Amino acid sequence: MDLVNTLDLPYGTDGLTEIEGLRKFIAEHGLSGDVGEDDLARVRELRTSLRRVFEASSEPDAAEILNRLLRDSAATPRISAHGDSPLHMHFEPAGAGVADKLTATTAMALAVVLCDFGKDRLGICASDSCRFAFIDVSKNRRKQYCGDKCATRENVAALRARRKKERG
Repeated sequence: MDLVNTLDLPYGTDGLTEIEGLRKFIAEHGLSGDVGEDDLARVRELRTSLRRVFEASSEPDAAEILNRLLRDSAATPRISAHGDSPLHMHFEPAGAGVADKLTATTAMALAVVLCDFGKDRLGICASDSCRFAFIDVSKNRRKQYCGDKCATRENVAALRARRKKERG
C-alpha cells in the first residue's frame, strides 16, 4: 500500500523519480540492499502492478496479478531470525536484489490479505482529490476513503452541497 501511494495521481507527485527516493523508501520500510538504476525502473513497474491489484474488479483478477509477481520474483518462503526479531517469514530468494525483495514481499503481503480477507478489503480512496490505495480493516467492510482526512473533507463537501441546494 505504501509503495502504491508513492505516486499521488491527482497531484502528479511521485516519490520514486530518483534513486534517492527509492533508497529513502527502502530505509523507511526496514529493507536493505544496494539500489541501482535498474531497481528504480523495476520498482516503478511493480508499483503499477500493485495498484492494479487494488483496482482489480474480481478476486481472480487480483490473484492473477499477484501470482505473476510472485513467479517473476522467484518468491521462496523461508524462516528468518535477525536482530532482536522473533522467528518470522521472508519470501524473497536469498541474495535477491532490492527490486526482487520488494516484489516478493509486497506481493506476498497482498496475497495473504486477498486469501484471508478477500478483495473487498483492498480499495482505492473514493475522493477524487486523493485516489490512494488502502486496506480496509474496519469491522463492517465499508471503508470508502484512505483515512479520516479524506472522509471528513468529502463529508463536509457533501453537506455544503446539500445546504446550497436546499437554499436554492
